[in-house]
Amino acid sequence: MNLKFALGRMVILLSSIGVLAFSCEEQKPDLIGCWTNAYEEGYNIYKGCSAQSFSPSHFRQVYDFRDDGIVNYLVLHPADAHYMQEAKWVYVGSKNEVHIRNLQTNQLIVKLKYTTIDSETIEIVKVQ
Repeated sequence: MNLKFALGRMVILLSSIGVLAFSCEEQKPDLIGCWTNAYEEGYNIYKGCSAQSFSPSHFRQVYDFRDDGIVNYLVLHPADAHYMQEAKWVYVGSKNEVHIRNLQTNQLIVKLKYTTIDSETIEIVKVQ
């Protein structure tokens, strides 16, 4: 009888832990998609990559956030040989931040704070 009671308690405990873990998982923001810096509208303003034609520029930061936790972002190269780099991203809802990390080392590359302005415009600010 004690074994049945112990097993029952263990099942309830494990079920509770599963429910808590699931309910604490943070939802990913409406950040998913490709975003290009539209600095003509403001230094930290980003528009959807296909939302408009952007005027010629030396460099426009681009972030392409995928729903599988991968981000491709444009890296500024001193010889104008800019390239896209793949990394992983994590949304930290309690701070409304996105942390971009190296795929292999998990080292933090950059912290971003974002604000949704409308369905086609967001503000992205680098956090120190």
